[in-house]
Amino acid sequence: MNAIFYATDRTDNSAPVLRYAYELSSKLGAQLIVFNTHEMEPIRVMVSRPPEQIEYHVLKEQREILANYCAKHLKGGLEGKNIKFEVVSNDSITEGIVENSKNLSADLVIIGRKDKHTERGLFVGDIGKSLVEKLSCPLMIVPNSGSNPIQKILYATDFMEADIAAIKKLMPMAKAMDAKVHIVHISTENEYAGKEQMEWFKDMLHQQVEGKNFDFKLIFSETIENELKNQVEQIGADLLVLLQREEKGFLNKLFHTSMVKKLEGHINIPLMSFNKYNL
Repeated sequence: MNAIFYATDRTDNSAPVLRYAYELSSKLGAQLIVFNTHEMEPIRVMVSRPPEQIEYHVLKEQREILANYCAKHLKGGLEGKNIKFEVVSNDSITEGIVENSKNLSADLVIIGRKDKHTERGLFVGDIGKSLVEKLSCPLMIVPNSGSNPIQKILYATDFMEADIAAIKKLMPMAKAMDAKVHIVHISTENEYAGKEQMEWFKDMLHQQVEGKNFDFKLIFSETIENELKNQVEQIGADLLVLLQREEKGFLNKLFHTSMVKKLEGHINIPLMSFNKYNL
């Protein structure tokens, strides 16, 4: 992993996410790109300088403000830290993140989870869902309280080949963090051949993915969010990983706005999502 892209609103309440993003980038040997979108005020007609020149100086000033924000909230300031600062003018937070993370070849995008202190709120249902669907790299959503270092990863699977591709992408992070990956499938009692599918998935995974630090579990339940919460607590997971897919499956329901809100309230660890564009 070469670059982690963290989109911030620069509030004091989101500072723990900044620290989490920096610690993760350091562990993975990646550059941290700290990003902010700035809403330009309308430029009056009677000004002496061209609008492009005004925008250039405004964004330069905003980059300095962003750098000062990071220096304030990161231990030891900015000295010796592999951090880059980017500020753009864009009316859409979502489009700003999607376009600039792609242009800067980010391997992972991190945003903070909305809470009562967040004015603009990066993680509201529509923005979170839109990023999950559009990003060309995985998305990680981190609670504004921050989180623990990643030692145990919970991956929720639907036994699809795309899940194997996602786990392949996940493994360099898991290895760098020396983290164990717990793979769980939540099924209804009447699902066809759940155990057989699990055995097939195990064999395929061991054939295609290096490393044996996996644990597999098949669970029968009708309430997905409650069972995920139970598994997070039982395992002591530090990261929940999901794959967004177009096919019908239990994980599709996770990114319905109401379900996301339920997960936010019940699962207080980072959520990481892959989609078909970044496998």
